Amino acid sequence: TFYKGLIEQQEAVEKLIVDAYFEHSYQKALEAFTMNKTVPSAKVARKILDKMIEANKGYWPELH
Repeated sequence: TFYKGLIEQQEAVEKLIVDAYFEHSYQKALEAFTMNKTVPSAKVARKILDKMIEANKGYWPELH
């Protein structure tokens, strides 16, 4: 059960980030970063996401 939960959470993170890319969704990208086990809070997730968007401007779609 423990490992199944970890795998399902990671799968959800990856699906959200892919959906965010194709749907140009800032909200889904933020949810993905927030669910990531290496990010301690939603506040930190927002800061990381905003910096990632700025650093990767030419490679990411504009998120709304």
